[in-house]
Amino acid sequence: MNKTLFSLLVWAASALATPVGGQCPPAGPVLPPPKYPAKLDPQRLSSRIEALVKSSGTRWNVSTTSFSVELTSADATLFEYHHTAAVKNASGVKTVDADTVYRVMSVTKTVNVLALLLNAPHKIDTPIGDYVEELRGFGPYEGVTLRMLASQLAGVPNKGFAFDRYLRYGDELEKAGFPKPDPKDIPTCDNLSMKTCSRAEMLDALKSNKLIFMPGDRPAYSDQAYMLLGWAMENITGKPFEQIVRDSVTGPLGLSATGFQVPELSRGVIPVGIGASFFDLSLGNFNYTAGLFSTPRNLTAYTRAILNNTLLTPAQTRTWLKPSSFAGSYAMHVGAPWEIFRLSRLTPDGRPIDVYTKSGSMPGWAAYVLLVPEYNIGGTILVAAVDANAPSLSLLDAVTDAVVREADALARRQAERAYAGRYSSGGDKSSSSSSLELVVDEGPGLRIKSWRAAGGAKSVLAALAEQKGVADEAELDARIYPIGEGGRWRMVLEKLGRRAATPSRPSEACANWFNYDTWRYASRPVDEFDFEVTEQGAVKSVSNPGLRSTMTKE
Repeated sequence: MNKTLFSLLVWAASALATPVGGQCPPAGPVLPPPKYPAKLDPQRLSSRIEALVKSSGTRWNVSTTSFSVELTSADATLFEYHHTAAVKNASGVKTVDADTVYRVMSVTKTVNVLALLLNAPHKIDTPIGDYVEELRGFGPYEGVTLRMLASQLAGVPNKGFAFDRYLRYGDELEKAGFPKPDPKDIPTCDNLSMKTCSRAEMLDALKSNKLIFMPGDRPAYSDQAYMLLGWAMENITGKPFEQIVRDSVTGPLGLSATGFQVPELSRGVIPVGIGASFFDLSLGNFNYTAGLFSTPRNLTAYTRAILNNTLLTPAQTRTWLKPSSFAGSYAMHVGAPWEIFRLSRLTPDGRPIDVYTKSGSMPGWAAYVLLVPEYNIGGTILVAAVDANAPSLSLLDAVTDAVVREADALARRQAERAYAGRYSSGGDKSSSSSSLELVVDEGPGLRIKSWRAAGGAKSVLAALAEQKGVADEAELDARIYPIGEGGRWRMVLEKLGRRAATPSRPSEACANWFNYDTWRYASRPVDEFDFEVTEQGAVKSVSNPGLRSTMTKE
């Protein structure tokens, strides 16, 4: 290749990939996910929860709140904490435990999408009109696909007649100046004590209302989108939705306590107040989006099945656990149907950590499933209370903080024991042998402290610094990151400096993804490191394909 052209290409990639400074690691795990002990109390989470329960400053009523918190690795449950309200409905359980039944509401949406991925992955980008004939050829819905429905990008009106403000607050709102509605506009179905809307009534209501946003434009939460998704799957499979879920998800996973059938009151945790009338309430059309009952044990097993790819292939799971759109802030993204919190300042390097959650809420209950794929850990939070949303969010804050900090610290300690140290191709430290020294510091991944090739007049890092246009080797930050396949890792090179945490101009952005696989020497990658790891987890050696060298750990 013409040297001038080659230099321009190298410069262009470096210019795009060099932020103002700081580390810019690949998205996802920067070290191998930790191996967890049989029992784990991350950052003394049990004590933190106990403090919430006992504190007079807690902003929710502890005496009327029951809850369960569980954490799981891909292998087993690691942590559980159950609290029974002092004041609760006597028709329910006396003591909350792992087998207590809760309503999990919109956590049902994750099961809905999983069933779609299992039964019709090849149809996910087809129009809803192909499966709901009443919408075929209907203009506003012609561009709406199953993927948009699953990702909350279809713009479908949210709850329809459910929770219509007039039915509950009409008198108050009329006093405030709201007009008295025409009787034909007042809902007559799908609102609490009313009859369930027929399919025709639901579709008439949908078609008489405009979409919230244009299809594919921006996220807007919609329960009715998941009703349409459920109808589509019934059309595709020829089965009722409840059977689809049973055959595809709860049956294969052995989740015998998870389903749409209202359980015996004595098995459930039932709060006082308005929630008491909701436990055995049939949700009718809303079963597609929020109808499931489950237990902490079952819901944690379901979360574990996602982590260990029990039903989907690893590639399918990785694709599912990705955002579909932004949600108006740096910290919130939306998936199918994930509510993704992108949190920083929880680890020593301050990098963003993605926490995948799905919430559920109705009067009397709140729920979360959560997964942190980077650390291969997940959990469940289930709450029954007069106001369940406040404690569920308070517990989510505590759990997220504890889990990320503990898992990151574990990953660093284990990586330091296994990978950090000196590697060489010979028994001495002369220039005739190749050598590599790796360290774990407060930054992401493993830092390359030193690297020499056999017979080299200068260090490999010095040569790479020159190639990258960095004058001094000491200003080059070289790190390697696992790619999730065996012992393969990838190197990222950056110039040390200080990068803006929230960029205000493109040149400040973290754009190292341009630079992966750009360091090849005679067809082989210099930026790939292949570790030989025993079944017991001991690292024996590391190879670099580009330098044609294998170095043994000393």
